[in-house]
Amino acid sequence: MQTQALTDEGLVQSILGGDGNAFSLLYERYRRPIYSAAYRIIRNSEDAQDATQEIAFKLYKSLHLWDVQKSKLSTWIYRIAANHSIDCYRARYRRMESPLFDGDSGRLLLSDTTDCSARSPFNAVKTREDVEAVLRCTGALPDLQRKIFIHRYFRGRKLEEIARIERCRLGTVKSALHRATDTVRRLMQKSVLRPQLSASRQ
Repeated sequence: MQTQALTDEGLVQSILGGDGNAFSLLYERYRRPIYSAAYRIIRNSEDAQDATQEIAFKLYKSLHLWDVQKSKLSTWIYRIAANHSIDCYRARYRRMESPLFDGDSGRLLLSDTTDCSARSPFNAVKTREDVEAVLRCTGALPDLQRKIFIHRYFRGRKLEEIARIERCRLGTVKSALHRATDTVRRLMQKSVLRPQLSASRQ
């Protein structure tokens, strides 16, 4: 039987038997599902691609642990991909060094220390769902503001680096970031207040 025609179980057996080509075929079979699983959690294409490579290595090292009697290979791979991606997601926000991030807790801060009124009703984003809410708010921004906001607060890039990437002046980056942050803060404030207002009317 040709290696290309092997079932998942057959490929795993070939890999464990020392067939170096078999893992390449298995990886090609699951590369896109692994990337999709990673991207749904990490929400960044570059990081998801890196995670895909790391997941592939983890799969290769742990294939002997797969039990065909307990789960399909696709289910087992998805579980590994999802767990690894969650770890990558958490690590990315822990290492952020940005005015919008608390370096100790890894929380995304949406407050302006010079404006007490802006700190209420939210002063920190603590969960993945909250971070996704911030990302949804960026959809309302003009293209350049959205790019600069994500560069700065979700990728931790310096303003000078952003200016080089986007090929614009440093002053443009600063003003666009200020407007974008203000817009996102206001949108987040509305999203927090809206459920409270609805509840008070019931």
